[in-house]
Amino acid sequence: MMSLSLPLTPLTPLPTAQMLPCHVIASIAQYIELGATTTPSVIKSGTINIPIPSKELVPLAAVCQSWRVIVDPLIYRVAAHCTSSDLPYTLSDTRIPKLSVAIERRKQHLVRQFYLFIDFSKLFTAESLMSFLDFAENTCGEMTSVYKLALIPTYSESMYLWQGPSESEAAESMDISTAMEKFFKCVRSLTPNARIVVTINGSCYRSNRSSVKNHDHAMALLPAMFAERTTQLVIDHISLSWPQLDKLVLGMLCSISISGYKGQQCHIELIQRHAPWLERLEMVKFTTQAIVRITWGHTPTSTCSYPKLKKLCIASVVGFRPKKMRQPTIDPFPALEVLDCQTCFPFTTSIVLEGRQSHLRVLKLHMDTELFGVMRDKGLLRESSFRKLEIISLGWAERNSIEGEKFSERMLLKSFEIGARTQVVYANRLTIADIDVVLPKIHFTSTLRALDFKETALTIAQAVVLLNGFPKLCEASLFLREVPGDRSRRMPTPEEVAQFNKRFIDCQSSVLFLNICKTQFVNSRRAGEFIVLMSDVLPSVICVRINCSTDTLTERVCKDIKFTLQREIYQNKRVQEIKFVQDIQFVEEI
Repeated sequence: MMSLSLPLTPLTPLPTAQMLPCHVIASIAQYIELGATTTPSVIKSGTINIPIPSKELVPLAAVCQSWRVIVDPLIYRVAAHCTSSDLPYTLSDTRIPKLSVAIERRKQHLVRQFYLFIDFSKLFTAESLMSFLDFAENTCGEMTSVYKLALIPTYSESMYLWQGPSESEAAESMDISTAMEKFFKCVRSLTPNARIVVTINGSCYRSNRSSVKNHDHAMALLPAMFAERTTQLVIDHISLSWPQLDKLVLGMLCSISISGYKGQQCHIELIQRHAPWLERLEMVKFTTQAIVRITWGHTPTSTCSYPKLKKLCIASVVGFRPKKMRQPTIDPFPALEVLDCQTCFPFTTSIVLEGRQSHLRVLKLHMDTELFGVMRDKGLLRESSFRKLEIISLGWAERNSIEGEKFSERMLLKSFEIGARTQVVYANRLTIADIDVVLPKIHFTSTLRALDFKETALTIAQAVVLLNGFPKLCEASLFLREVPGDRSRRMPTPEEVAQFNKRFIDCQSSVLFLNICKTQFVNSRRAGEFIVLMSDVLPSVICVRINCSTDTLTERVCKDIKFTLQREIYQNKRVQEIKFVQDIQFVEEI
């Protein structure tokens, strides 16, 4: 019997990418997700930030099944939905991930953060409510992976025109409490495993809500419906009610953010009631008196303590430091690791700062003459006085004052000195007349890796001198400007470029990444020219990110940088190997 012998087809080797371990794939995918050169990963939606997955993740999902298992949870980790078909402007952007897209692709089980916009213009009509209930139960189904649920009020109709249901619709309208109970029972079933419930008591609109019928009553019910699970509360420009406070479960709330103090005792009581469990507290547009009052105990000599508070943020303080007001007698924040007070410091006593030396990790503080003197006298400005300080920013609170200019050099020097293992230093709106004179006085730790001068203007010569003074820097953010008095519109001549290169021929800077956050030049063309000229003399730079005050200016500067690199004086030079990228995103999270 004759046997047929078929030729063997050699196996095509798999692409190396498909053979990578899953943890390597995940690392690659997350790097692309955070890539600042793609679409912004944060879209501001009134009082909340919605993280946006990068569109560059989508092609990765098509590589192979192994990649899809890793990438899909990153693409669909966030979803937003509005209770009505009239999408608010916050959801009109195509970059915001919609729940409907995840449902269409059967990926709703991957959603981990769910942002629900509640259209109060229509919620109380039977038709609108039943429509949402049907969608949740029959179209979407349970989203068991959701751990964070954000409830955000919005309005599809004008706040001034909408006065609740008309007479013809009144018969079809439901009692508010009944409607809200049905609605939130459905939402609880939709996200049964949500551990973080953020109830935002404020619309993205800043107009007076008194014209919206039943708004206050409905908003008062929001935390109540999730009282047993609410761990984060954000309140934006709205009054609180005592019944609302009473329904929040003690021991659950660990984060409070209040913007727009309305002078109510309720705001103070809210913070104090949850003091034993709070881990994060943010107060924006408070009076200095109100901030001091949160530390008052029940007796005239006692202090309200926040034993678990790790992060305290204070911004846009109204009023001056109340010198004659009752101050805390003991440290109210014994566990504080992050103090971010880039405004008038509200306390007259140094006791709030003295206990920080052993465990403070981040210190951002606006100083004034009095506060500087108190910290100096208490030994808080000595070298390495803060043993665990990693990030520091010492700015000046008194604007347009002679003291501000006089103290700028001291602020800069102290910023480098007081931390024992500082990694990042911010120069916050300081006026440095001569960096060559200041630099030899700076004592910095070997752990220093990043400088942030985006609020302190430097010429390119000053920037090179600064970066050359720190031998182990990895990253720097800069605000570049013209040489004072130079208003020329022409570009640097080849001779001037050669002189600049000769001046800094021995530059030993170790900086790998430059972030140009602001520019102040006669035009974008000169900005592009000087950025290239500065980058050319820095021997270690591999990437320069451009992020100016506006996206339009950023685009123009990037375009002019490309034009500059085509000049003959830059041909066959190392600057051609540097990657210049447009960075339209800056997100800072401590």
